[in-house]
Amino acid sequence: MAASLALTAPERLVATGDDTTAFASVRGLWGDPSYPASKASVPAVMPNGDRALFVGWFDNKAEIAARLGVAPDDPARVYAHAVERWGDQAERHIVGAYAAVIDRPGRGEVRLARSPVTAPPLHYHRSGRMVAAASVPRALLALGLSSEIDETRLAMHLHAAPYDTTGGWYKEIEALQLGVVVSVTAETERRARPYSLEHVAETRLRSDAEYQEAAEALLDEAIDRTVAGYRRPGTFLSGGLDSGIVASHLINRLPTGQILPTFTFVNEPGWEARETRWRFEDERPKVEAFAAMHPTVRPTFVDSGGSASVDGMDDLFLLAGMAPASIGLLYPYHGMFAAARQQGCDLLIGAGMGNTTFSNDGARGFVEFLVTGRWRQLRRALAGLVEDHRPLWRRFAALSLVRAAPDPLWRAIVRWRGTMPADFNGVAGALNPDWPGRAALSRSARAADPSFIRPFYRSREEEVASMARQMDADAFDLMQGFQQKFSMAYRDVTRYRPFVEFCWSLPTDQFLRDGEMRHLARRMGRGHLPEETRTERRIGDQHADWHLRIGRRRDDLLAELRGMRDNPQIARLVDLPRLIGLLENFPEFPERDPSVAYQYQIALPSGIAAGRFIRHVSGSNV
Repeated sequence: MAASLALTAPERLVATGDDTTAFASVRGLWGDPSYPASKASVPAVMPNGDRALFVGWFDNKAEIAARLGVAPDDPARVYAHAVERWGDQAERHIVGAYAAVIDRPGRGEVRLARSPVTAPPLHYHRSGRMVAAASVPRALLALGLSSEIDETRLAMHLHAAPYDTTGGWYKEIEALQLGVVVSVTAETERRARPYSLEHVAETRLRSDAEYQEAAEALLDEAIDRTVAGYRRPGTFLSGGLDSGIVASHLINRLPTGQILPTFTFVNEPGWEARETRWRFEDERPKVEAFAAMHPTVRPTFVDSGGSASVDGMDDLFLLAGMAPASIGLLYPYHGMFAAARQQGCDLLIGAGMGNTTFSNDGARGFVEFLVTGRWRQLRRALAGLVEDHRPLWRRFAALSLVRAAPDPLWRAIVRWRGTMPADFNGVAGALNPDWPGRAALSRSARAADPSFIRPFYRSREEEVASMARQMDADAFDLMQGFQQKFSMAYRDVTRYRPFVEFCWSLPTDQFLRDGEMRHLARRMGRGHLPEETRTERRIGDQHADWHLRIGRRRDDLLAELRGMRDNPQIARLVDLPRLIGLLENFPEFPERDPSVAYQYQIALPSGIAAGRFIRHVSGSNV
């Protein structure tokens, strides 16, 4: 088990044990760089005999240690003291990203926990033989547990409807959810979720300036606590608002004059970008303008020439042990992590939750302003959609009046008008329509997030609850896979819990005001971003060259999919006839329409990934 855990870094493995219990830790991937890993004992042994393993970091370790009256050194010790003092409520006090296991021999109990909002993965097995937990499934499979895939988990991702839910990728292994605490004895299992973001109360401040100052102060705090102890951080940078604002704040938090390497994925040479009123396909000019504005920025543009969305999957199957729906969209990360590694970075910073925190577009206001009678703001919001060529009254009918109707009535109206949005799960999903649990998956996903059936929210409360139910959905396992592959830390500063809490508590008019969407982010970008970027209303298309990348692999991918028809499990789960048809009828020219593009950008690589993963687990890909 320990050797499997340390697959990519055996020199960092520390393992101990006795006749009944074993502990292992691979130092340096998720750790706190301010505390030398060489000083940490594995496990940390407490005065009462408890033994703790901790992976991840504290954002408020010094504050927690001071409140407990203990030394602020080993995170595992501080965490174990917090649990001894506060029990399950420790997860409410501690801010950070961590997974922890505490063996309590005096109680005959094992306690497992993942922090809320963001956390390293924790996979868990309990049976009459043992209790076992690990950051990666392969370490549990190394114990001899069954590698039989839980088809419901794989089907959820194939259906392009993932959300945080119980269960796991293997029949005998559970993927513990964010914020969950499990306390296990030989006879019992007790679960708690002491902290959740589903019901964040609204914050009201006196002025726009106060909202902006508070958001920027929390973003700075997140960055300070993230980069502490790292020597050379780098960051992902796109041509949009979120990553640029984060990068500009990061520049100000680094030592004066320190270079900030940035990494941007761009389309492959030979691809002809096409701008539309809704999207832009070339990130390079906006990143170059940002670098010209900030002299310490050193941009690197990565095109991953010759690669495609189906590349790099086998590495992630081994390192993450799963094939989530997003796996085909993350192939650019292989090139960007490699470039950062080559340039000596020890930390990569992301802004993955920017759109759902400070850069929210406030589109819920089209309904919320109507329901609450804020007619002036509603009219300005509708008038601000200058790219929408419909008369104002038609925008009002479509975006406010019809959307405010109860779901059954909304569906009836849009069907009657012929404006029913494309079924995202049917377009981006690759699940066999005859798989028996498909309807149940749809119902569960829509209960977690109504935007799986209607592409909008009606209020702050509805949007916050929906976002809270999709905080992970197995994404952390994939990012941990990249960290293992490249021996580099990755952190998303927009997931800093106080920052998320604050942004989710903001009233809608902080995001949609006087016809300006992303109102808060555009204010925060003033003086930090080039004006062309700050005022850009279009969004970037980071996979616009799919036609080139998939087209040159068409014959090979077609042969691979046809070969999958002989595997009963793949044929049962994956909509192979549709995917084969997509390649047999490959368009001569690239389609920008999402109802077509998403089938090639998301459904096709997702279906191929699922088939490859099934073969990987069974060993039939050898």
